[in-house]
Amino acid sequence: MITAFAANGPKTELIRFEYEPNELNDDQVEIDVNFCGLSRRDLNMIDNTWSKSQYPLVPGHEVIGRIVKVGRSVKRLLSDRGIWH
Repeated sequence: MITAFAANGPKTELIRFEYEPNELNDDQVEIDVNFCGLSRRDLNMIDNTWSKSQYPLVPGHEVIGRIVKVGRSVKRLLSDRGIWH
């Protein structure tokens, strides 16, 4: 179960949102997010400024967290400290 904060429509408040993630693809990683940044771009997505948002929308990027699962074809990961093998 993933718990996040999501907008349910344009210009709405972020509310607690829980969902079951899809199965992890071979080229994906799952991150237990501790912190994330919100930028003006995220606010534009919440407000549907560019008419391409899909709701519920969980904004945020530039995360700080812990990798908890990796897909089978993931061979290395990049971080601010270099490449993890």
